[in-house]
Amino acid sequence: MLIAGIIGQNNKEKTSNLINHILTSSKKRVSIVDSKNLSNFDPKRIKDYLNELEKNNIDVLILKVDIGNILKDIFYNFKFDIIIFTDKADEIDEDNIESYRETIKKAFSLLNEKGVAIVNSDDNDLSSFLNGIKNYIVTYGFNLKASITTSSIGDLMSKDNIMCCLQRTIYTKNGKIIEPQEFKVKADLDGVDPYNVLAAATFALINGIDLNMM
Repeated sequence: MLIAGIIGQNNKEKTSNLINHILTSSKKRVSIVDSKNLSNFDPKRIKDYLNELEKNNIDVLILKVDIGNILKDIFYNFKFDIIIFTDKADEIDEDNIESYRETIKKAFSLLNEKGVAIVNSDDNDLSSFLNGIKNYIVTYGFNLKASITTSSIGDLMSKDNIMCCLQRTIYTKNGKIIEPQEFKVKADLDGVDPYNVLAAATFALINGIDLNMM
């Protein structure tokens, strides 16, 4: 069972819903849980909970995590395969930058050795927070540095699809190479931030899902 964390102050719900739509459309069994609901679990209950999910053939567990709660003891019981950061560091109050930096370090420490981080490349302060990080990092955003982007929001995004572009080669969790290409994400996108779509699409590609076949 793959364990993923969606970490941030905002956009966790919409991002998780999009991922759920994509995965279930690909016949994956998904469980989405707000980490607050597990806050009173001790290590044994966490282990039993994960075992129960596996018995029920859950393919992917997604934990929605408020960035401010990442330091809580409960997360010592998790090792994430993938983490999606939905916040941007340049939106953080300057007075909280150092504590945010420590929180980001803690979040990366929760990734397993071959874990993948999915982050927003439009974050002007991103590089300073990722110095020394050894995990595989895949980016999304609206610039030439992003691994996954879209060339036009107004023209290519409607209420039910958005055209995305993989700008450079990436690797899936099972080692498959995905070459640059365009693909369309189909979902109910009314009121959804394009960043949520790009984050969800990146998650799908990292897990080897062919979005063009959906």
